[in-house]
Amino acid sequence: MKLKQFFIEYFNMNRMQQSGTIVLIFLIIVVSLLPRFVARYNANRSQPDFARFDSLMANYEPLPVATSEPVTHARNIDTVFTFDPNTATYDDFLCMGLSEKISANIVKYRKSGGKFRTSDDFARIYGINDSIYSRLKPYISIAAKAPSESQRQTAKKKYSDGKKTGKTAKSAYEPKELLIVELNSADSAQLVALRGIGSVLARRIIAYREMLGGYHSVEQLREIRNLSPETYANLFPQFTIDTARIVKIDLNNFKYKQLSGHPYMSVAQLNSIMNYKKLMGNFRAVNDLLQYKLIDTLTYEKISPYLEVR
Repeated sequence: MKLKQFFIEYFNMNRMQQSGTIVLIFLIIVVSLLPRFVARYNANRSQPDFARFDSLMANYEPLPVATSEPVTHARNIDTVFTFDPNTATYDDFLCMGLSEKISANIVKYRKSGGKFRTSDDFARIYGINDSIYSRLKPYISIAAKAPSESQRQTAKKKYSDGKKTGKTAKSAYEPKELLIVELNSADSAQLVALRGIGSVLARRIIAYREMLGGYHSVEQLREIRNLSPETYANLFPQFTIDTARIVKIDLNNFKYKQLSGHPYMSVAQLNSIMNYKKLMGNFRAVNDLLQYKLIDTLTYEKISPYLEVR
């Protein structure tokens, strides 16, 4: 009787204690059974069949895109050929390996009134990255703008008026004798003597030449501020380039200031080059910059004529 009374008194609990005991027992059961549920769930999970996916992708062939223009050529896909981005068709861009979206962006740009005046304009199309542009750039050929009908009529009138007055007026289409100047050695006086160059433009050409370290191509004149396409077209045949006059920078022995002020080199790219030198030592060749991804392809094409490794 005493033992029974002891158990009754010892295990006697109020309502709150009873509720707490029930919750505790429930939690113990859940924790003890949880590993079994987790193991069963992992065993039943379906794993993705990558082998089947790879097999499907290997046999996948994209459906041809319907276009409003019939395809009149039979070129291999991803075959690059000389093209004018102002006149090439949607199918031409597809044949050169451009995606449907990029090809459509080019056509939309032209339909909205856009014109490609330089090859660099083509690089600004949405979707064309450095890799695509560097592959297609050598094949871009933008035709010179033909004279308008009003320009033709004006030229003809001047020519006929000259014949009536007895003056030896030349047709606007006859080539005129041009003064040819070497761009990397010309001074301000020589530049001003050329057709289309005033004192202000002459100073800009020389200033940009000093920033670059010399011109390696006449096309670099397009990068000069406020130089119109018309002025450039007139200047292009009046220049020659002596690349031996380019001042080159030794990648293994240069000062930070030499490259930080170069138009083709950003501060971030220059810092990458400096960090590489500190960690890895000297460069073996200029193309190490591209191989170790210190600069992108487009920057490399621009800056490499000004670099060397001694």
